[in-house]
Amino acid sequence: MANHLLPPNATPQERAVSEALSRTDTINVPIRALWRPHDCPARLLPWLAWALSVDEWDEQWTEAQKREAIAASIHIHRHKGTVGAMKRALASLGMEIQLVEWHQQTPIGPPYTFRADITLENQGLNDATQARILRLINAAKNARSHLTALRMIGSSKGRAYLSGWEQSFDTVTVQPLTLNEAAVPPSPYFLGATTAAYDTTTVLPL
Repeated sequence: MANHLLPPNATPQERAVSEALSRTDTINVPIRALWRPHDCPARLLPWLAWALSVDEWDEQWTEAQKREAIAASIHIHRHKGTVGAMKRALASLGMEIQLVEWHQQTPIGPPYTFRADITLENQGLNDATQARILRLINAAKNARSHLTALRMIGSSKGRAYLSGWEQSFDTVTVQPLTLNEAAVPPSPYFLGATTAAYDTTTVLPL
């Protein structure tokens, strides 16, 4: 039994607790890994996200999306109020953002406003996605700037296979020499012929 400072009248429950706590130093607790987004056990990711103040969290995300959102959180909080923070926040969810500020628009828009064009790779476009994007933008932008328009662009990548074939035909026409009896040249005379060849190539689309 481990050494303890319990009085002689300690209850069995108190003695059991003391016995259990006396061996805590033998439990392997990977503290460093728990604070690393890419090493933390998957079941503990929600707690790490809470500890690092991740602005947007969804249990329906894939494990890779959760880890990326946590990894981006520190950078986002350090650079909140900048364009880079908004891009990093959306990039962690597989979205690409292009901001057009008021002085870059034609005609020039109201001062301190901006438009956002969001490209989503292989993701559905719905009200929930739009609401999530707006929350991320409002959490990362500065208080002075205001979003006036949001355009969402769906993008999907894949492989496309094309094939084709070629047909080639040769047409050869040999025309005989025609002699007029009234104009038969004196002997000896020579006969000749001409050959014309044509190639026709047709390319048909797939």
